[in-house]
Amino acid sequence: MPLQIDTIETRRLLLTALSFNHSDPMFRLWSHPDVCRYSGTVTDYDRIEIPMPAASPAESDKIIDFWQRAAADGWGFRWAMLDRSSGRMFGHIGFNSLGPVSELAYHLHPDHWGKGIMSEAAAAAIDWARQSTPETTLEAFIAPENKASIRLALGLNFTPTGQFSDGAECYRLEPLSPTQ
Repeated sequence: MPLQIDTIETRRLLLTALSFNHSDPMFRLWSHPDVCRYSGTVTDYDRIEIPMPAASPAESDKIIDFWQRAAADGWGFRWAMLDRSSGRMFGHIGFNSLGPVSELAYHLHPDHWGKGIMSEAAAAAIDWARQSTPETTLEAFIAPENKASIRLALGLNFTPTGQFSDGAECYRLEPLSPTQ
């Protein structure tokens, strides 16, 4: 069943469904080596590896296509992260999977690191997941060397599980109890 992706506004951000309207900023994001450092293998929808960092907009457009098709199939999606005042996109956030366990994933252009933007976006994404499926457990897989992402996860009350997949540790946020 196709997903209906809500647009979310926060104090500084607009989270809107990732589309080909975001092609240029996606290329700026995915052509930056620091963005790709901890991303793991990136594939298109047919599981063909996309070399990273992206060398052309056509390569990063395959990522947009991937997430549009995932949303159409109902199992994952991405929001483009836009500055509310300028409308500029500088990252994306969403879910690699949705269900009893939903995997949160995100990328932010280095020009915007250290400004609390990802904390704001991730809190909004978590709120969306809690409202959509209150019983879901949230996970994020983070490379041990990615100290900033680990700080973010811990600040959002994710806890390390000690379980690893492709070299990344699983951090988990359990569902809210009925009394919370």
